[in-house]
Amino acid sequence: MKLRKGAIRLAEFWALVGNENLKLRRRKLVWIGLIVILVVSLGFSALIGVLTRVTDDWGYEDPTALSKSFEDEIAFYREQLQNEEVTPEQRRYYQKELYRFQILLDCVTERKDWRYSTDITELYAEAKVSENAEFAAWMETLIRADNYRGYYRYLIEQNERMYAANPTFAEAANAGYQFCIENEIPPSGEDWRYNVALQMSNALLNLRRVEVYAESNPEQVRETLEAAKDQYVLLKYRLENNIRVNPEDSFRLTNTMLNLGSGSTETSHLWDTLNTTVSMTSIALIFSIIVAAGMVAGEFGKGTIKFLLMTPASRWKILLAKYCSLLIHLGLFFLTLLVGNILFGILFCGGGDFFLPAITAAGGEIKRSSPILSLVGNYLLELVSMVVLSTLAFMISSLFRNSGAAVGISLLVLYGGNTVNSILALVGADWGRYLIFANINLSQILRGTSIFPRQTVGTAVVVLLLHMVVFLWTAFDAFDRKEV
Repeated sequence: MKLRKGAIRLAEFWALVGNENLKLRRRKLVWIGLIVILVVSLGFSALIGVLTRVTDDWGYEDPTALSKSFEDEIAFYREQLQNEEVTPEQRRYYQKELYRFQILLDCVTERKDWRYSTDITELYAEAKVSENAEFAAWMETLIRADNYRGYYRYLIEQNERMYAANPTFAEAANAGYQFCIENEIPPSGEDWRYNVALQMSNALLNLRRVEVYAESNPEQVRETLEAAKDQYVLLKYRLENNIRVNPEDSFRLTNTMLNLGSGSTETSHLWDTLNTTVSMTSIALIFSIIVAAGMVAGEFGKGTIKFLLMTPASRWKILLAKYCSLLIHLGLFFLTLLVGNILFGILFCGGGDFFLPAITAAGGEIKRSSPILSLVGNYLLELVSMVVLSTLAFMISSLFRNSGAAVGISLLVLYGGNTVNSILALVGADWGRYLIFANINLSQILRGTSIFPRQTVGTAVVVLLLHMVVFLWTAFDAFDRKEV
């Protein structure tokens, strides 16, 4: 019997929620919000797609145009050498550049050629003007034979001389070159494996140096040693498993906008784009605040509150139904933004990287996870802000019957929070960490860039929950006491 009564009450309550949902669906603002979110998502992804394609087109160059640029340089330096007023230092420089561009004209037809992007032609030209005939002949042979393996061996010999007193360091510095020789990878930035191989060498060399220091100071560098080991293991794993991009890099970068449309081969345009779209939650948040601000104030403004209170439902049930409806539509804004960004991102940036694993290293061991989880996690952090600020607007709407005040105060908390935090931190008011301003940006707290030191996400969530309890208690109390 009790179960049946409970089911009836629940059905009656959800009927109230359904009624509130119907009211919101009739509001143009809700539909405008959904359309704006989709249009912004579409426009952003389309823009990045266009930029990426334009950048790829810039990568093409007519070989005749490159040869013409070399010929122009040669003509310029020959003209300078005929000038009797140049100093001996200038004459030496002009002659060196003449040698360099002459051999580039003879051998190179595109800028992505390793002989153009490395310093081998510089080494050759310097040897020529220094009258080091043997070394110049060696470099010229490597250049004309397109022998990048010989160039790698030269670099390996240089490192062995540099680290003659510590062969372990030399081996680490040459690890990337050895990998490239074994796998026939030319020293060109166009090949992601070359770039990652150099990063791996630097990481291994750094690890060896930290290991040496750790022998006398083990406790001081424990964390540094672990981080260095993880970095090396991660890069080595990518090379051994032919993993071109790691989506985790897109979530780790402080500003992925720098990579968007850059044509970089080391990051995923898709995941750079999707990670950047997290900032678009502010659009959904603004519409959520406006919707929340009008849910109660709008009833009083239109005079429909009298008819609403004539129903058998108690006031607290009516207000709770409105709040549940608000959360449902807030979730609708959120899902529209998330799903829209994913679909448009795949459409314009390609879906080839969507199922790539996110790779991290911890304790020297590789861990693979889905980048989708990281993306959704970042969105959920922003969803917390949406819920809290929408609840604040809902409270003010119930308390003052003024939607304008609700929107204004909520937006002030959203955009003026950093200013308030800075002022409080400047005057040394550590208690400011417990205000809503200091806890609303969970992403910032998670990155450790909060103004207040030692702030944790767990503490911030507790503080926000306490604020929400106060907001809801105030809203229900005001609505219950309000005379109509």
